[in-house]
Amino acid sequence: METRFTAEEFLRLTPEERVQKCRAMAAEAEKLAASGPSKMKTACLDLAKQWATLADEIASELARP
Repeated sequence: METRFTAEEFLRLTPEERVQKCRAMAAEAEKLAASGPSKMKTACLDLAKQWATLADEIASELARP
């Protein structure tokens, strides 16, 4: 999945696709944290956590009856 992000495109996605997009963005942020400058590591890990949390929240909404 492409990791570029625009709000307009995100809103056009189905909830399932939004979860996938968020998880992909989290994975990219983790990769950057692992390979980027140490000054960026904490920020990238925080960003990855935020993307993962958003994915979990969207998935949780999908699971509700």
